[in-house]
Amino acid sequence: MNLITVQAIRVDDVWVAGHDIFAFDDTERARTLDFARRLRKVRFQALLVLLPVVAFGVVTYGWDILAPVALLLIAFGGLGAAAGRIARPELALVGMLLAAQVAIVLWLALANQYRLDQLGLFILPATAACILLPKRLMVLSTLWSAVVMVATAVALEPHTVSAQPPILFLPLGVMLCVALPASMIRQLEIDSRDTAMIDTLTGALNRLALETRIAELTAQAHVLPLRVGVIMGDLDRFKLVNDELGHDAGDLVLRETVRRMRRVLGPLTPVYRVGGEEFAVLMAGAEEEDVAAVAERLREAVRDETIGDRDVTMSFGIAAGTLDAHPVGRILEVADEALYRAKRAGRDRVAAANLTPMSVVRERAGDGIGRAAGAPEASSVPGGTEPTEVYVAPVAVALGSDRGNWMVRGDFERDHIRESARALSTTHHGALGFTLLALVASIPWIGWHLMVPAAFTTVAYHLTERRIDRIRRPEFALSGAWLLVQLSILAGAVIADPGEPYMLVLFTPLMIGMTAVLPTRGVVMNSAITVALIVAGAVLARPDLFHAANFGLAGAPVLIVIGIALMSSVTGRSAIEHRTLAVVDPLTGLLTRAALQSRLVEIGHESQVEGARVSLIAFDVDDFKGINDTHGHAVGDDVLRVVGAATRAQLSALEWAFRLGGDEFVVVVPSGPDAAAALAERLRTALGASAVQGVHFTGSFGVAATAVGEAFDYEALARRADAALYDAKRAGRDRVVVAPLPAAAAKGALRVVA
Repeated sequence: MNLITVQAIRVDDVWVAGHDIFAFDDTERARTLDFARRLRKVRFQALLVLLPVVAFGVVTYGWDILAPVALLLIAFGGLGAAAGRIARPELALVGMLLAAQVAIVLWLALANQYRLDQLGLFILPATAACILLPKRLMVLSTLWSAVVMVATAVALEPHTVSAQPPILFLPLGVMLCVALPASMIRQLEIDSRDTAMIDTLTGALNRLALETRIAELTAQAHVLPLRVGVIMGDLDRFKLVNDELGHDAGDLVLRETVRRMRRVLGPLTPVYRVGGEEFAVLMAGAEEEDVAAVAERLREAVRDETIGDRDVTMSFGIAAGTLDAHPVGRILEVADEALYRAKRAGRDRVAAANLTPMSVVRERAGDGIGRAAGAPEASSVPGGTEPTEVYVAPVAVALGSDRGNWMVRGDFERDHIRESARALSTTHHGALGFTLLALVASIPWIGWHLMVPAAFTTVAYHLTERRIDRIRRPEFALSGAWLLVQLSILAGAVIADPGEPYMLVLFTPLMIGMTAVLPTRGVVMNSAITVALIVAGAVLARPDLFHAANFGLAGAPVLIVIGIALMSSVTGRSAIEHRTLAVVDPLTGLLTRAALQSRLVEIGHESQVEGARVSLIAFDVDDFKGINDTHGHAVGDDVLRVVGAATRAQLSALEWAFRLGGDEFVVVVPSGPDAAAALAERLRTALGASAVQGVHFTGSFGVAATAVGEAFDYEALARRADAALYDAKRAGRDRVVVAPLPAAAAKGALRVVA
């Protein structure tokens, strides 16, 4: 099987997905499985809500309603367990959504009174479909849910629908209203995933994306006897490019290398950047000879044309195996070992690995990338006598210096609130229109009083959304505006004559947006307030109806509110977690190049204060390429982990460190060159005292600072820091060089600190 055949199979998969509307591609399937895993974490909370609702429901509607509840639990339990073990888990997902609708139909059919007041329950599976399913299925599922709601109402009580149409209009309008923001929440979460999994410099997928793909292949290996081919590639003597020409030239080489690799592989076989100049390719279903042929084409594509007037070559290691015999992580490891055999044999060649016979294999499916079997998880870190784990949770690093309060952990979460609120504001106008139409259509039966309070407060809410970027504490502003809307709905329910149970569904529409935008504490608080308002609205509007025997009538709107809160908050948490991964390097715990770009505006603004100065420290690990070539990427990764830990240990709250790629780092210091040089010297000493598996290493540092009154220009400052760094390299490495201030630059006076 050659490359053309492999790609033809992948194209055929896409063709099938286009004609089988329920077929998910790899990305959709991976997201679905991940989301199902996240939902399982909140199943206990969901059960805590369901049990009292069912208990009150039995009192109100009779014991017969336990049958659909049992059906729902059995279907969700069985299909949920099957989702992780079948080749097409999306079918289990669709089955669960259909089972939920069947259970709701049975609930309504078996209830002995007030059946149509519970029609809003159909909103829950419709919302789940909009959050979980691809766009091509979102409209279909929403229309299907609407048809099922209407058909159920007409079939069960046609005379009630004819006499009191709002009993159908209002839940139907709310369902359509919720669908649009639910789909937007889904898109925001997908965008966050994409950002977290793409290397911003080259456009290739990153290490996180590879780990996700490994986990997916490992799960599929339990169902199908998959075969996977692996190509590990590494640029030859890339360190010389950086040392001789600077990091800008190195970045050009990396971008052009990825462009050429993608041109060979085509659109359906991604390239993963898993290190500074190290790349991986996974080929599902490929034999070793096919993998070797593709690797050879990649080698030729990189070598045949110069990049920036410089000859560039790559070495490759390949391996192929079936996942029932070898975990994906093991295949990657032996391909990496073959890569270094190619290096030692003279570079610019392809070396093949042989998975059999295997001496010692640690069966670690999906157990990371690039760590040789038996390599320790911890490394020596300066400042302690015992080995210390060098990895720090990304969220803690990203939010550590931000200004938080009891609702949000810091400015990072506020950025998420602002971005999500801006996106949702574009859908809220159209979405709330469905509810407005339902209210207008209901005026002949319930009057116009219900609309008056909500009209003014909804306008206030939209004005808050539109000005969210200018508000310092968006979490409180949005919560306040949302509370006003909910209070207006309460007022409308009280003044409506007569109040009816089905009106309580109007508390639902804004829950989908608020619970996806706010952090967990805000979600809990707003959900509790909404439940309290539902109960208050029910009792105040119809004290004659909502008594001990009939209080189950409030169960449906409570269940809808809590169900939406759980689903949308899980989506929101997933979005912010992936947003964090996009700005925090998972290997070192330092901020990423993307984070640096987003921080530059803030740094520039703060540097305008009179007397303020900004310094940059550019540094890298001396002879890092030699460490990788001699000891392997596993040791190189551990060196970078130690560098990240040592750097974080030296920083104050106002100093930011970024990993730009490979072993290239930048520290932003809000002070002049003396303080920055002192910090660089502490970092140099810390690295010199470090060791990884007996391998000692050092770093070289360049420092550049703005002059008093000089405007902050990152590109210019970075070029000066980079030039100082390479002067440190030429002077013998393991030292700090401070670049001259702009006024003295023409003299070329460089100050060597160590």
